[in-house]
Amino acid sequence: MNAVGISDIGRCRKNNEDAIYVPSSSDDIQNLFIIADGMGGCNAGEVASQYAIDSFLDYIRKERDTHSQEDIPDLLAEAMMASNQAVYEKSNSNREFAEMGTTLVAAAVQDGKIFVAYVGDSRAYLFRKKELNALTTDHSYVMELVRLGSITREEAANHPKRNIITRAVGIKETVETDAVVEQALKGDILLLCTDGLSGMLSDKEIAEMIAKRTTIEKKAQKLVEMANERGGYDNISLILVDVGGKN
Repeated sequence: MNAVGISDIGRCRKNNEDAIYVPSSSDDIQNLFIIADGMGGCNAGEVASQYAIDSFLDYIRKERDTHSQEDIPDLLAEAMMASNQAVYEKSNSNREFAEMGTTLVAAAVQDGKIFVAYVGDSRAYLFRKKELNALTTDHSYVMELVRLGSITREEAANHPKRNIITRAVGIKETVETDAVVEQALKGDILLLCTDGLSGMLSDKEIAEMIAKRTTIEKKAQKLVEMANERGGYDNISLILVDVGGKN
């Protein structure tokens, strides 16, 4: 399984509040990929995103041997709750970190299946047969309006309140996690990203780039370049995973 992750500060921010986890060959946790977009005053956003990922991984290390493949969705949901509790407690431990929070999307690839758990508006996509389809649905104000039929998805993309999220890790003592399970097929590519990418490029533009005949590393680098060329107004983070899959 080939994977690459990039986290770029963009062109307008003074610090990078995103964090990612892509396992190296020496890591004790494999086939798990995580991306987070932190929020909060001073450097609290970058603390929240990294602390959330570290806490998520800590829980997986402790509990993975007690879960079978069928239990992976439960394991990811439990890790999300543990991560939420850890960030929430840290945010209440110091005024410097007050009200910090983060989005979090985690994807595990195991035995031909893709398991995704998420909170917030960072996204997971599946690129299959030249089409890019969202596996996640943003926990955001504008997506609530879309669900109610008040606005269209096209209107949501340019709505002035599109950056307001309705769910985040660490803001409250508990958080509701959404989950997705997808069968992986040969040629599938998994994309995790923050809104620094999805807010700058359309799904069609992202799909066209992923479809190009080049390495997965060059695809990722080019996507970041494209987002920066559009203004790079936010931190830009993405993970691309060639998941393999079955015919």
